[in-house]
Amino acid sequence: MHFKRISERLNETIANQKYFLFSLISIFFLILICYFITWPIVMYDTDLWYHLSGGRYFWQNGAIPNDAYFSYITPAKSWYNYYWLFQAAIYKIFQGTGYYGLIALRCLLYFLTAIFIFLFFINRGENGTEMLIGLTLSVCCTIVILNRELLVRPHLFSYLFIVVFLYILEFKRDKIWLLPLLGIFWSNVHGIEYPVMFLIVFSYLAEIYWLQFRRFPIRNTFGKKEKWLLISVFYTIFITPGVIELIQTPFNVSFQNAAYQHLYVAELLPIPFQKFFIFAPVSVQGLISSMLNFIVFLSSFFLLLGLWKRKLRISHTILFVGALLLLAKHIRFVCEFTLLSIPLLRQGAHLISERIQFPRKVVYLVSPVVVIILPLLIFSSVFANRPAYPFSQSNLPTGVVQFLNRHAAGGRILNEPNTGGYLPWALNQKLKIYMDMQMAIFSDSDFAISQNAFFDTNVFKEFIRKYNPSFISVSLNRTYFRQVVATDARFVPVFFDQAELLYVNKAHHSDLVGRFELKAVDPFRFRDIKYENLSPEALSQMYAEAMRMREQAPMNYSANHILCGISVARHQYDQAMSYADGIIRYYPDLSHGYALKADALFGMERYGEAANLYKKALDMGQTAKPENVYWNLHTAYIKLKEYKKAYSLLSKYVNPFSLNADYKDIYQLGMSAASVGKIREAVIFLKIARMKVPPSDGEYTKRIKENIMTLSPENTRGNTQ
Repeated sequence: MHFKRISERLNETIANQKYFLFSLISIFFLILICYFITWPIVMYDTDLWYHLSGGRYFWQNGAIPNDAYFSYITPAKSWYNYYWLFQAAIYKIFQGTGYYGLIALRCLLYFLTAIFIFLFFINRGENGTEMLIGLTLSVCCTIVILNRELLVRPHLFSYLFIVVFLYILEFKRDKIWLLPLLGIFWSNVHGIEYPVMFLIVFSYLAEIYWLQFRRFPIRNTFGKKEKWLLISVFYTIFITPGVIELIQTPFNVSFQNAAYQHLYVAELLPIPFQKFFIFAPVSVQGLISSMLNFIVFLSSFFLLLGLWKRKLRISHTILFVGALLLLAKHIRFVCEFTLLSIPLLRQGAHLISERIQFPRKVVYLVSPVVVIILPLLIFSSVFANRPAYPFSQSNLPTGVVQFLNRHAAGGRILNEPNTGGYLPWALNQKLKIYMDMQMAIFSDSDFAISQNAFFDTNVFKEFIRKYNPSFISVSLNRTYFRQVVATDARFVPVFFDQAELLYVNKAHHSDLVGRFELKAVDPFRFRDIKYENLSPEALSQMYAEAMRMREQAPMNYSANHILCGISVARHQYDQAMSYADGIIRYYPDLSHGYALKADALFGMERYGEAANLYKKALDMGQTAKPENVYWNLHTAYIKLKEYKKAYSLLSKYVNPFSLNADYKDIYQLGMSAASVGKIREAVIFLKIARMKVPPSDGEYTKRIKENIMTLSPENTRGNTQ
């Protein structure tokens, strides 16, 4: 009873706090800012860098880039640069503040977008039910757009402008004069999004003229001045460098130039209809996907509810129908759908709160969970394993770029389109690439040629015949390419980093081939090499090549990885530690550095420290050679006499009933089970190992037999008879 009285008093105190709602929202935004401002620039795609490259071109040449100035493709490509102002702006920000400024810009735009989302749903005069629904929808809408807000791209401004337009048209009609000014900025920052701007303006104009036509009495309607200001938004696209080209761009890209990009660009894939019926919040991404589905179903329900109650607004209907059409087209329009549905969601929340009243205690107990605990869990998961700050080199060919900038004054590169956006920004401007992923410039055919040149021998030969590149930079994931490139002996591998392998045309740069040709190291398989099984001669050759690469790029992930592995095999653990520390310093988001350092500590018999790092590597879930990590961690636990941990780990890794399970692994599992007193399991596992042991392995046959007799002598005699 005493606890109950305290609980009731606490709830009353919370509920009566004047600034309760303000405090919750403030904490939410503090969490948002802390995570966003401390998250570095990461390569989700390379669009950021082609925007920086375009901005640099603008300021250096005093002209908007309207051709593929960075490419040697023929015939030459021309296009309309519909995000020129964004490029010019972020280049100046980068020039003054580096990546820190871009991080601050990204955080600011997401913060402002989230602010307007919350302003839409939260008003002081609302009842408790409407407040709770509003908080829930605010958090859901903000979280659904989270992943797209991590990319420093023009759509960050578009998302902000969508909610600002809607907020002014719904609540601040005295500020409607701002819309034409914002429209001019929007049309030059992300001009291809003008259909969304037009949809918003058309929705409210249609509602105004319909109500006037039907002569409905309405309050807070638009005056003539406001209507003309709203109409003037349509003309803002004329205040751009090329209005005709801008109008054509969305349709040229989608239906002509790159009509099939939805087959190879991930963000342009359509969302399968059945996916909207999947609610599986068992992972963070599953939770975010469930939030989107919740918004889709709730907004559809509110549309029907508004129709039934005859309180559905025309503007909200048009916005929602337009949002659905966008959502049905590409997955990238998830954010546009979410934001355009906000007016309908707010109206629906108001209709629900008129009939349903949640108890006051429920509202004030659930609100912190929705606004603080849930976002904190999501942010802490999305932003786990923080990469190097303020810029992560992971998955970018930074080492290849350093090598080319040091040794090549110019030339043509057959490059990976996915990393093509980074190359023109980072490379010497006399080095030209084939293409990047700007599909307003390049076509489906260009992409098909580029992809197949890395896979098909005939396409590769024709590409080389036509363009005669000096260099090829290929992803380390394309293991088949070694067979393709082998058909042309002119191309020789000379360097690789964490992402790509560089080939040099020896007919163009015989000196580079003579100095840097890779003969001992296999770039496509280096992570899987068991150095302890190699001869001293092979290790020496590989060590020399890796050291040569490291001299060209000291932060080179692959070179440090190889050098560390060889040092461990040679029992040079102090050297191995220094190489592993280099990987951890520059690639803290990758598990391999921790696993390699643990190998060195294990060799030094510092088992406690090694076990902690092995566990960290496994928890990150990205480590190469997992069997080595598992066995070393298991052995470390044994050395530390932590037998329960050893058995628990091994039971996760070794499935004795798997057809691929090795009898030695099953034997170790049985002995580990015995060490923790699980005798029955141990005997079963040892018997399975006995089934699989080959007659030629007399040592293991003897071990298994002796241990079965020790653990279960009666059962063994029965089997013998």
